[in-house]
Amino acid sequence: MLTIKHTYRSTSSTICSFRTLKFIQNSIFYQSTDAAPIKHENKKQEIRQEYPLLDTKFNQYQIAYRYRNTFELLRGYLVYQLFSINFLTNNQEKITHWCRRILGDRLFKVLLKLTAFGHFVGGETPQEIKPIIKRLIDHNVSPILDYSVESDDHGQLYSSDQIDHMHDHNTNKFIECIQTSHDVCGPNNLIAIKVTALIRPNVLKKFNTILKSIKDRSLLPPLFELINQEQKNDKIVALLQESINAHIIKDQNDILPSVAFMSNDLTEIHNLLIRLNKIAQACVENKISIMVDAEQTYFQIAINYLATELQRYYNKSNVPVIHGTYQCYLKDALNSLTHDLVVAEKYNYIFAAKLVRGAYMEQENRLARENAYESPINPTFEATSQMYHTCFDKVLQNIVKRQPKNVRVMIASHNEDTVRYAIQKMKEYDIHHDSSIVSFASLHGMSDYIAFTLANSGYQTYKYLPYGPIEALQPYLFRRAQENRGIFEKAAKDRRLHFEAFKDRMFRSKN
Repeated sequence: MLTIKHTYRSTSSTICSFRTLKFIQNSIFYQSTDAAPIKHENKKQEIRQEYPLLDTKFNQYQIAYRYRNTFELLRGYLVYQLFSINFLTNNQEKITHWCRRILGDRLFKVLLKLTAFGHFVGGETPQEIKPIIKRLIDHNVSPILDYSVESDDHGQLYSSDQIDHMHDHNTNKFIECIQTSHDVCGPNNLIAIKVTALIRPNVLKKFNTILKSIKDRSLLPPLFELINQEQKNDKIVALLQESINAHIIKDQNDILPSVAFMSNDLTEIHNLLIRLNKIAQACVENKISIMVDAEQTYFQIAINYLATELQRYYNKSNVPVIHGTYQCYLKDALNSLTHDLVVAEKYNYIFAAKLVRGAYMEQENRLARENAYESPINPTFEATSQMYHTCFDKVLQNIVKRQPKNVRVMIASHNEDTVRYAIQKMKEYDIHHDSSIVSFASLHGMSDYIAFTLANSGYQTYKYLPYGPIEALQPYLFRRAQENRGIFEKAAKDRRLHFEAFKDRMFRSKN
C-alpha cells in the first residue's frame, strides 16, 4: 500500500497539518482529520474513521446505484424518460383516469407499482418498506419515513365524526411510522409529517389568515406548554381566542367576519394541538425526531407557527426533536427564517430546519394569476438559488453566534451547485464533513448520484422515503412530475447514469 502525505495550511494556526492519502485497489481514501476520533477499547491509540474522497462532480454511478437491482435501474431510466415528455406530464390525471377505467383498479395498481410508484415510493405498508430501509442503511443513507397523507382546500363534504376519525387515524399512522423508524432504523432518526393530515384544510387556512395579521406571533401563549399542563380544554381554547383577539386589536388589523373563528374552529385547532403533541411525545419516547413539512402558502404561516411552538417546548434538551421547513422559492423565506432564528435564541431552544426549494410552484403562480395578486414565488430559478444560499448563510452565521449544538440545518436539494456551495461553506466554517450540524437530503428515486456519493464520503445523508396507500399517494406522484418537469426535461445526467449503471450490471452478469 502506497501512502502519501499531503501538506496543507491549517485554518486555525500557521502550523501545517497533514492529510494522508492511501491508494487501495484503485480507490482514493483519506484519513479524516474532521471526524471525531474512535477509541479502541483495548488500545490507547486513537483510530480515525476513513472515508473515500468526495467526487464533487458526482459522476460515480457505481456508488450511486449499487443499492438498486438490475430491474430497478432499467425502471428508473424509463420513468425519467417518460416524465420528461411534456404531453404525459401535462395530461397525467386524464391518462390516469382512462388507464384505471380500461385496466380496472387491480391491474392499474400493478402498472403503477411497476413504474412511478415503484420508483419514487417505498411501498404501501411498513412491512413493504423494510427491505428498502435496510438497503439504504447498508449504504450509510438514513431514511426519513414519510407516511404521505395530506389534504388541500377542495371543500370535501364529510360529517364531523368522519373528519375526526380520519384525523385520529392519520395521527395513529404517524405514531406507527415513528415506531417503525425506531424498530427498523434504530434511535436518532427522522420521520416526516404534514399538518394538513390532522385538521380540516379550511380551518387551517382560516388560522393561517388570522396569524398572518399578527405582527409578533411569538407573544401568543405557549401552546404546547399549556397542553402539557393538562389544563381543561375550554380554558386553553378561551385563552387562545382572547390572546389572538388582543393582538389583532393591538396591531389594528381589521379581520373580515368571514375569517373570524367560530367556536367549533377553535375546538378543531385544540384537537390539532393534542394530535401534534401525541406525535411529539411518541418521538421523545422512541428517540425519533419529526420533520414538519412545508405546504402551500395559504397554510404555511400556521404550519410554521405550529412547528416553532413545538420546537419551543420540545427542543430544550440536547436533541432537536422538531425540525421546521423553509421553502426558498418564496420571496419572504429569508425574513421568516431570520425571525425564527431570533425567537429560538430568545427562548433558548435548538433551532432545527430543512431548507428546500419548494414543491407547489405551479399551483402558487396559478392562484396568484387567477386572484390578481403578486406571486409569492421568486421570479427565476436563479433567484431561488440565491435565496437558498442566503438562507443557508444566515443559519451558518447563527451557528457562530450561538453554540453549534443549538443549530441544525438540512440541505434538502437535488441541485449539484447548491450541494457544492454547502460543502464549500462547511469548509469555510470548519464544520466537519460528518458533523450533525449540517446534513443532506433528497427524495427517494431522485438524485441518487448525489446522495450516495455524499454518504460514501461520510456526510450525513438522508432519503425521504414516502409510503402509504396508492390512492393517497397519487397527488404526491403528480406533484413530483409537475413541479420537477424542468428537472426531468434536463435530467440527461440522471437518465445517463441510470443507463450506464444498467449496462455495467448487464455486462458484468454476462462475464
